[in-house]
Amino acid sequence: MRLIFASLLVAAFVSASVKADGHNEANAFGVALKVPAADVEKIEALLASHREFMESTHTVEGDKDVRLNSYTVLKGPEMKNPMDPSQGATGAMFYILTEHYETPNGLKKHLEASSGWKDIGAMQEMMGKYAVGMTFPGFLMSKMNR
Repeated sequence: MRLIFASLLVAAFVSASVKADGHNEANAFGVALKVPAADVEKIEALLASHREFMESTHTVEGDKDVRLNSYTVLKGPEMKNPMDPSQGATGAMFYILTEHYETPNGLKKHLEASSGWKDIGAMQEMMGKYAVGMTFPGFLMSKMNR
């Protein structure tokens, strides 16, 4: 069942159609991963490859229509009881990857570029295996800048 969900998710993710002029169209997404300790090194290598892909194909300056406003990868241990850290961690690691584009067209361009990324298959496999939540389509709700 999880494989079917992952396949549908990836199909929707890659084939999503967004319009640059629609303020109600998706311009962001996020995925939360729960990774067992045994796979952390492999997943971090893939996330490093994704960062390299992002840096080589995206801009945080320039053309407002396709600009990447924010790219983050958060990492933190799964706690046995988040309200009582003294109970320790489970050994699993959470990763939260988010991307926010100035316009829906930026997200569309990202989806087009990702189809040519050498590790897209591994990324799809990772999301299918470890995703515990996703916002896609996603919409920026709030932000703070310094």
